[in-house]
Amino acid sequence: MGHHLCLESLKIMIYITGSSVLLILFIQSLHRKIPTITIEEFYVPTLNKTDTKTTIKNTTIYFELKLYNKDPVGIYYRPMNLTFSYFPNKTTSTSVPVPLCVYTLHGFHQEHHKEKHVRGTVETSGMTVHGGGEGVVVMRVDLVGRVKFKSIAQWKRTVKVGVDVTVDEYTGGKVVKSGIHMVKSRAAPVAEVVFWIYSPVALLLVFVSLLNLRFL
Repeated sequence: MGHHLCLESLKIMIYITGSSVLLILFIQSLHRKIPTITIEEFYVPTLNKTDTKTTIKNTTIYFELKLYNKDPVGIYYRPMNLTFSYFPNKTTSTSVPVPLCVYTLHGFHQEHHKEKHVRGTVETSGMTVHGGGEGVVVMRVDLVGRVKFKSIAQWKRTVKVGVDVTVDEYTGGKVVKSGIHMVKSRAAPVAEVVFWIYSPVALLLVFVSLLNLRFL
């Protein structure tokens, strides 16, 4: 009788422990956040009036992004589209941004609490900026894509961020010298979850919990 009670108690303990571990991991998965993305460098050569040696206009845009994974798990980045546009009237309040070009960021994996710098150039069709005397041109950068979190449940989340970048009309560089944070441009869809258990330990816990539940 005592042996039977010990066995039943052990089954209950295993079930409770397994269920608790799974519940904790599941709750942690609910708090995943999209990575922090900042524009570290931004240069528009066609606006650079200090370069008097070059006679042919350079219509490319040079940029550098920093992507920081602040979550305690790794992230898989799907290919993302980086859209560049500008405001012809140099203001975001009275004009609509004119698209210039799109740059595709290839997919990659990023470990937890790591940062990655992405440097690139993208060709544009040229810009026509109207006079206004502000001495700056307001550019727009938008990033749209998907990320997948490496956790017990494969959570997928849409990344839709953007920011206005003020560029010096005389030098072609961004006015703000520090990194510019890209923020949510619109409400992104709620994270989608696919219950795909990839960890052997988690799979064992599920099996043991279900087995003991059957005999309780």
